[in-house]
Amino acid sequence: MTTPWYLKEKVLFGICFLVPPIAYIIIIGNKKKLARKRYLEYLTLATMMVSIWLLKFTPAPIRITVLLTIIFILLYRRIKKTKKK
Repeated sequence: MTTPWYLKEKVLFGICFLVPPIAYIIIIGNKKKLARKRYLEYLTLATMMVSIWLLKFTPAPIRITVLLTIIFILLYRRIKKTKKK
């Protein structure tokens, strides 16, 4: 049994990254065809991208604050992870 083109790893990643609303439809509609780990990974990616999309509709000061907070959290997690090694 072959996988449809829209469920292939790179294509689905691209769809999640570029058009998250369509990715939600694809991911939720094909939940049974995806492994649980892969389903959660793509759902998480689509959710993060939608949150970034929604920042377009917020006022500039809030947008900058949210983006800086996200960057700070990501940097903190990376530093914390490297210290454990």
